[in-house]
Amino acid sequence: MNSNVVVSGVGMSPFGKFLDRSMKDLGRVAVDAALADAGIGVGEVQAMVFSNALAGLITGQECIRGEVVGYPLGLAGIPIHNVENACASGGNALHLAWLMVASGLHETVLALGVEKTNHEDRQRTFSAYAAGMDVEERFATGDGAGEERSPFVDRQARLAGKLFDERGVTMEGLARVTSRSLEAARLNPFAHRRFGGSPEDVLNARVVVDPLTVLMSSPISDGAAAAVVTSRPDAVASGRSVRILASRMATRPPRDQPDAPNAVAASAQAAYEQAGLGPEDMDLAEVHDASVAYELMAWTDTGLCAPGDEQRWAMEGVTEAGGAMPVNRSGGLVGRGHALGASGLAQVHDVVAQLRGEAGDLQLDGPRTGLVQIGGGVVDWLTAASSVHVLAAP
Repeated sequence: MNSNVVVSGVGMSPFGKFLDRSMKDLGRVAVDAALADAGIGVGEVQAMVFSNALAGLITGQECIRGEVVGYPLGLAGIPIHNVENACASGGNALHLAWLMVASGLHETVLALGVEKTNHEDRQRTFSAYAAGMDVEERFATGDGAGEERSPFVDRQARLAGKLFDERGVTMEGLARVTSRSLEAARLNPFAHRRFGGSPEDVLNARVVVDPLTVLMSSPISDGAAAAVVTSRPDAVASGRSVRILASRMATRPPRDQPDAPNAVAASAQAAYEQAGLGPEDMDLAEVHDASVAYELMAWTDTGLCAPGDEQRWAMEGVTEAGGAMPVNRSGGLVGRGHALGASGLAQVHDVVAQLRGEAGDLQLDGPRTGLVQIGGGVVDWLTAASSVHVLAAP
């Protein structure tokens, strides 16, 4: 496998609620920006991996989503691979793009994620979200939940309770981390939630499912993000290309192996092994936080934080910009927004900007390595799939 594989260009659209914008509209913004950033034309893209989770249920577009979005952009006549893996779709797309380039099959591949999650009929959105679990074994939600919220919020609330009972996390700890993300999003021009928020604002917000308030979960977002993955010698030698040191995925362990690492932990362990690095070598991380409870669990699953230290990390600001391990400096899914098929690539967009020193008001002090983790879907109460990438500065 070729180890000289880099991200030479990234681009994304703002995340938000855009009922009047199509997947083609959103995709064009991300693709144009990524190609311009990489300094190449559309004719130099040899293949595309397109990630999307909900178009079939939201817009009715099935089967050839990538071809439909790519054709008007000039992405025609090349292999286009459609990926659907819930919230992990974007990370999955980058993994496949990396694999194609590292194997020598192609020299330059575009990973593009686009999602339209909002619909005039809000119940249609919630029903689409519910498809991210085993539809034959759906977990129970509260009275009227199907009409008022995504059923995943019930799972998020249950996980928050587990953090309280088993790890000593408090509501104040969750609020502190949520506030960190909201305040970062205030500075992110691509973010859905740009209004900021103190821990008190978070605690005083409307309760969706006890104990979680509405600000503790990610908003329902539309958006697109893209990354150009290449082994072109000029790009590898460039002072702006970010190296992909590791790219790994894992799925939920078998039911009869309760002590096996979950998908997040397994994908992280494999990525560290591939990169020849450990969690202690990471300078920043973007991890899955469809709710703040997911984020705290990702800290430990990826090895960044020792189990039982979550509350201390939250209250001492370890994951804040000035802390020892900045996490979700972009605002994360809670602040930047969560456009399912695009979120994993938006994480890459933000970590690439940090490693290049181009993150503007969000820039950290000289990071050299970054972890990107995103999970997706639920099977028997555990995350169904997870991707982890380790990126390094030029």
